[in-house]
Order: sequence, then structure tokens, then C-alpha cells
Amino acid sequence: MNADRMLLVEDLPSVFKDLSPIPQNDGPDRVCVIQYPSAFALSYNYMRAVWEAKEFSERALKLSATCLKLNPANYTVWNFRRRCLSSLGLSSDRETIRKDLELTASLGGENPKNYQIWYHRRALLETYGARDFMEEELAYIEEVLGIDSKNYHAWSYRQWILMTVDDDSIWEKEMGFVSRLIQEDVRNNSAWNQRWLVSHRGKRGNHPLSLDVARREADFAIEKGARLDPYNESPWRYLVGILREQHQRQQKDNIGSTDDFTRNVIAEYEAKASGLRTVLEEAQRNPDTCVNMTSARIDLLEMVGTKESLEVATQLATSLATEHDPFRKKYWWLVVKRLQNQAKSTSGS
Repeated sequence: MNADRMLLVEDLPSVFKDLSPIPQNDGPDRVCVIQYPSAFALSYNYMRAVWEAKEFSERALKLSATCLKLNPANYTVWNFRRRCLSSLGLSSDRETIRKDLELTASLGGENPKNYQIWYHRRALLETYGARDFMEEELAYIEEVLGIDSKNYHAWSYRQWILMTVDDDSIWEKEMGFVSRLIQEDVRNNSAWNQRWLVSHRGKRGNHPLSLDVARREADFAIEKGARLDPYNESPWRYLVGILREQHQRQQKDNIGSTDDFTRNVIAEYEAKASGLRTVLEEAQRNPDTCVNMTSARIDLLEMVGTKESLEVATQLATSLATEHDPFRKKYWWLVVKRLQNQAKSTSGS
């Protein structure tokens, strides 16, 4: 952390000689008093004095950095720091924002999942604008994810940047990024989740993919996910989600009628899913024990919705309930009942 961005603890009495430090008040009935280090206690005593004085000065801004170095998780100090930046007219100064992003990075090194640090980065760019710092921020997040690929706060912040800027070229770059992450670790569930966001360009609600893009994503789920690790749930759920979206759009557009083309597309991918049984057989594994693959097949067969497909789905669900997924047998019996009722109401294949 740059020395000009913070105050030394030993200098606080002289810098704030016009203020009286305010000790922490633990109340009259305190049972156990926390013994804070002297530097910590002194810094926060002066911080409370600054708050009492409602002072949003440059020295107060530097004091906030001193206090945050001692406790990066203090959300009250982070909020106060942003108020100082605003009062000093620095929220729109690019160099100040850059230095504050550097500050959060230095404080976040040992606290990569500290929510306050990530929120401060976002709050800074919400005021200043995300586009100017987009490339640097995406690079920083990638560095953090390289250490922990499942850092929820890092992913959430990355998604906010992408959706805020919302540029086609950035979405394309991000698709390459998540594709690489999945190829490096097919079990990176966070990357699968990110791929959904990127393929949909961050759109919320009823914004289904075109059929061509849906096919591309379904192929990726099969070939770059499920084929490499059939036991991993993520590619199967991704495949089902992509095709279910198409199925629901077809139902909405056709007021509940069955569209043969959409049904055939889903049947095509169910056949591909079933074909991956050979991958397990070649590895001398029993395909019937691959619960995630079977579960996905059941979902796809149900979407196909013919009497024949529903009967096959019922058989698969029964096998999970009776033998291969006993921990969820009550759930699978409910699925069996639902499929049987659907089959009864279906006139033919």
C-alpha cells in the first residue's frame, strides 16, 4: 500500500491533535472485553472521533486506509471512505479510482473472499463508469480466479462488469475465457454457470437462444463436458437447461401443441446422451451407475413427450429409485408417478 494513501499509526496524535480519540464503548454490563492491539485501538479511536465530527477530509480518507489495513472487513469504514471520496470530489477522478482499486487489491490479497472489498470495487465503478477500467478489472479477476476458481464474489463482480458494459466483442472474449476454463477443468461448475450467462448475453427472463446457438451449446455440453466426465453433473444440467428452454419456447409459441421439429432435436440429443454409455463401458464402468447421465436422459425423454419416450423414462426412473440412487428414491418414485400419468394421457408416439 502506498505510504501517501494512509497515515502511520504513530503519527495519528499529531495529525488529529484537534480531535480527542473516542474509545470503544462496550457497555456497562460487559462480560468479556476484547483486547485489541494498541495500534488497532488507537486507529479506531481516532476513526470514531472523525465520525463524531462528521469530517470528510483528506486526512480522514487516509485514516480510513489505515483502519482498513488493520481490518479489511469493516464495512462501515469502507462506506465512510466512499463518502470521503464523494465529498472531496474524487469519485470522478480516474487516477484516484485507479489507486483505490490498487488499494482494494492489496488488502484483498489475503482476503480474496472478503465481500466488502469486492463491493467497494463495484461501487467505485458504478459512480465512475465501468468501461474505462473493464480490461484491467477482468484481468485482475482472472488472476484471482486462477488461485480459486470458485470465488463467488469474484464471479459475481465479473458478471456485473460484463452486463454493465454489454458489448458484443466482450461477450465473445468471455466465451473464449470460459471455454478455456472448462477445458482446463471440466468440473469447474462456476465456469459452466458463467457460460450460461455468456451464451445468453446476460439477459434475464424470457430470452431464449436461437436454435442454432442452442445446438452449439448442446454440442459443447456433450462433447466438451459429458464425454470427458459423464459423472459430472454440470454439463448434463447445462444440456437439459439449454434444450428445456427451446422446449418451453415451442410450447409458448404453439400454445401447448407439440412441434415435431423441436421434439426431434431434443430426441437427437437424448440419443447422443445415451450413446455416451459406451464411454463408461470402455472404461469398464457400469453405465447404469452414472446417475447424472440417467437423470438427464429422463428429463430429455420427458420433453420428447411421446408414449414410447415416456415409457423409457419411467423405466430409467424406476431403476434409479430401486437400485442406483437410493438416497433420492422418494423423489424418483414421484417422478415415476408423474411420467406414468403423462404416458396414460398420451395417445401415441
